[in-house]
Amino acid sequence: MIFFKSLWKIFEKRLTEILKPIAEKLNSEFEKECLMHYLLKGGETLIVSDDVFKRIAEEAVKEQEKAGGKLQGATPVKINGKQYYSKCISFYNNDEFDYALGCATVFFDESGTPVGLRDYYDFDPAEHRGDMEEKLTQIMAELEKTPFGGKPYDILYGIYI
Repeated sequence: MIFFKSLWKIFEKRLTEILKPIAEKLNSEFEKECLMHYLLKGGETLIVSDDVFKRIAEEAVKEQEKAGGKLQGATPVKINGKQYYSKCISFYNNDEFDYALGCATVFFDESGTPVGLRDYYDFDPAEHRGDMEEKLTQIMAELEKTPFGGKPYDILYGIYI
């Protein structure tokens, strides 16, 4: 038992060292919640709160307006027999969500109001990140391969497929 406690202390110290540069980049409670969920919940789906989705929806509407209109570039989808629209929205310019969502699929009703969200929280490589961010992503991806590593998971809200 003492051996495992000693091993855990070593692992915990090393994990803290690894996570420090990542934790310093997190700007919001939601980003911290997502990282902790990744590390501790074993791949369990995270359902976003109404309050957080409201802020995500506001940002998605702003991004849609920049793209030229409410449903500009959105893909029509049928969910439970009803017409919706899905679009991958970039949250990279939003300090509250950039390290949690990156790009996420937002679902809109016919009037252009956001009604749902689907994202997959993981640490896959991507070419759109800066060098430091990509290096941190690679470190987290390697951590996934350890027995104590995090597990990717879905982030969901409302209407989605």
